[in-house]
Amino acid sequence: RHEHGWVFSSPVDPVALGLPDYFQIVKKPMALGTIKKKLENDSYRSIEDFDSDIRLTFDNGMLYKAEKNRSVYDMARVLKEVYISEYTLF
Repeated sequence: RHEHGWVFSSPVDPVALGLPDYFQIVKKPMALGTIKKKLENDSYRSIEDFDSDIRLTFDNGMLYKAEKNRSVYDMARVLKEVYISEYTLF
């Protein structure tokens, strides 16, 4: 568990967070909690599908937050780098 993981654990609630343009920018939302549920429900057909969702989670964070909140962008970038370095070990 990484110290920044909590930021990406739940789906973004654009209303609660005051992000009215979120779904205009992020076309396919994903969160680590959603991925966990998909794993528990045996919903992934391949490791590539799982990998795609993990990367999508962090890519979405970087996409939306690039101009609006640099710290969240940086957290997403760091977590993606950590994930990629760990994923390539398999």
